[in-house]
Amino acid sequence: MSELEFYAKAALRGEVLGVELGAGPEAWEERVGSDFLDDVKKSLMRRDYGLVEVTFAKTEGSWVSVAVSLQIHRLSYGLNEMVPPPIEFAHGAFSTHVRIHEFRRELEMQGGTLCEIADASRPNFVHYQEPNIGSSVYVVDQLAHTSLKAGDIWSIAFSVGTEVAANKIK
Repeated sequence: MSELEFYAKAALRGEVLGVELGAGPEAWEERVGSDFLDDVKKSLMRRDYGLVEVTFAKTEGSWVSVAVSLQIHRLSYGLNEMVPPPIEFAHGAFSTHVRIHEFRRELEMQGGTLCEIADASRPNFVHYQEPNIGSSVYVVDQLAHTSLKAGDIWSIAFSVGTEVAANKIK
């Protein structure tokens, strides 16, 4: 499976390597690996794997994943360690840039679609949404970063409310 297939599958299914929102930190570590940084603030925890960031919320004493962001822009720095080894093993090498037209083509081949969303909160970006799951794709519209060009994907994100996530693991 290619990197484009990985990104499209994540955007369409809301999962990474088969780990879905609602899973606890142990499931993410088992599938994505143990090379991460946790940033805990009260009842929220952000787990940073480089390319993948997972947000957990503490619900009824347990951590559950409520959001995932694929930080594609980080690959533009050319740092090989940004892609967790289990993801690279499953999907091959990742390029430093992902063009929106290439991603859209793969997403459509997998049965998805993208709709442009008006979003004044993020200047220099175009916000697209995959309507079936609600995942967001942020694309550089104007030069916002020296290593990215207009049409490069900045990130792909998907989330679920903490109540829904908690119910998924019960």
